[in-house]
Amino acid sequence: MELAGAQYYRIEHEHPVALLGYIAVLEGNAPGPRLADHLAGATGLPGRAFRTLREHAALDGGHLDNLYRVLDALAPGAARQTAVAVSALHTANLLTRLFLSLAEDPGGHR
Repeated sequence: MELAGAQYYRIEHEHPVALLGYIAVLEGNAPGPRLADHLAGATGLPGRAFRTLREHAALDGGHLDNLYRVLDALAPGAARQTAVAVSALHTANLLTRLFLSLAEDPGGHR
């Protein structure tokens, strides 16, 4: 919830362009093709729980280049560039924490 909630906050209180930082992190760090199977095995969750992860692994190839073209076309000012960057850094931090928690407790039994 914190990951999505932060984006809603930024869109509402900063500027909608901040969402592009979140998107950049997701599109620029596509999961490997075997990650979904590994996570399903490690967590005991059904494979279908990782459907979106599988789709991103297959589809995300050139999306980051497209996003860069959008940012170049928008040419956001300094404050909006900072909003995009902060959103990206916050997203990377939250995703790192998420994956570290999965690594520490794969079955979610704590």
